[in-house]
Amino acid sequence: MNKQESPTVAQANTLFFITAVLTLAGSALFQPILGLGTNLWINEFVYILFPALLLARVNDWPVEEVYRFRKTAGRNVMISIFSGVCMWFFAFYISKSIRMLLDAGIGVMTGAEQTVPSIYQSYLLVIGTVVLAPICEETFFRGLMQKAYEGYSKRYGFVITAIIFGFFHILNGISEVIPAGILGLGMGYLLDKTGSIATSMLFHAAANLCAILLGGAFDRSFQSVMPVWLHVVAFTGLGLSIFLLSSVRGEKQPEEDGEVQTKQGVSATGVLFLILSAIFLLAIGVLEILTRLNILQA
Repeated sequence: MNKQESPTVAQANTLFFITAVLTLAGSALFQPILGLGTNLWINEFVYILFPALLLARVNDWPVEEVYRFRKTAGRNVMISIFSGVCMWFFAFYISKSIRMLLDAGIGVMTGAEQTVPSIYQSYLLVIGTVVLAPICEETFFRGLMQKAYEGYSKRYGFVITAIIFGFFHILNGISEVIPAGILGLGMGYLLDKTGSIATSMLFHAAANLCAILLGGAFDRSFQSVMPVWLHVVAFTGLGLSIFLLSSVRGEKQPEEDGEVQTKQGVSATGVLFLILSAIFLLAIGVLEILTRLNILQA
């Protein structure tokens, strides 16, 4: 029996379900003991990056080709960075808007005290957010999952992956689902156009750096009323990011010459694990709502 030359949707969905469960369970176990920063490193390396690399190893796939670790033009590098910065402002705006709606309409999250991480944990958190997360998460989502879903739909593979990427971030709260999905669209589009995962990693790193440098300050600057300037900045950032992304130059890879695109179906296993993932992640969202209603304690 011949091995697959690239990930299937069934493989991607199975690993996604396992990754989501392990990330939540591991965080519940290790974060109180080891700290926020250390836990982030474990999540990124063990639950997100390792499964993607292990799958490639087991199937003897060349990681550089299957997950598209390739160079890209300097122009695309700059576009990736600046479009990530611009898009972050809109993503933050959406996240804050949803949180304000949830706080006003359902209730404020209470019961879990925010602890200030130590200098060491803060250092690990910054490096993990700006460096590790872009590398590890892009390898898993854009490298593995987008490649698999491109086999199902070349045109919409990056869109499906962005939706899954967004729902994965329900682990950080309901308010992060749509913003993460929007950022995922930008990252997936870059990979789709350039054929280089470096572009999506740079976009991801730029957005996360903005979150580290500006997110806290922006969040504390207003609590119940959205200032006019944020509306302007958010939609200006969205427009600039779309403009930059539309100017990306596609780079045809040598192996794509004469390549015939065959559409893969989705097996019962693939559907099953996608449904299980949806149930699991939606349950987390329900738990947040129950916590906001003070039915559960955080």
